[in-house]
Amino acid sequence: MSAQWITRWLALAALWNVLGGVTALWNPMQHFAQLYTSTLALDDPMQLFFYRCTWINVIAWGLAYALAAALSESRRAVLVAGVIGKSAYFAASVAVYHGGAGTKLLLAAGAVDLLLAAVFVVAFFSSAHGRPGELGRSFITRT
Repeated sequence: MSAQWITRWLALAALWNVLGGVTALWNPMQHFAQLYTSTLALDDPMQLFFYRCTWINVIAWGLAYALAAALSESRRAVLVAGVIGKSAYFAASVAVYHGGAGTKLLLAAGAVDLLLAAVFVVAFFSSAHGRPGELGRSFITRT
């Protein structure tokens, strides 16, 4: 995969995460109605705290993907972490769905994350064999 395509996929992942996080924080009730068969008690300060922290982290990862798209030096670490996180989210989505608390839209969101994880694996191994100066080159050694 070329550096240009890796940049595009990372930018898409950034958009996916930021939009998902912002919409979940903007309208939690709609978020739950679309993705789950039950809801949290967001009037409970602890549940609200954990809900917000989860989606703030999703947005932060979106920003990490955006930075990795812009700064090739950070790509390999972000790609590995992205594979782990997005694969775990897919597994969690499947578990929630099979437990009866998730909707098909939740499965679709998990599938998008699994697709991104697969692309990140390909991108990671492509960047290991990239042309000099293209990917993964240390900022310190750039000339």
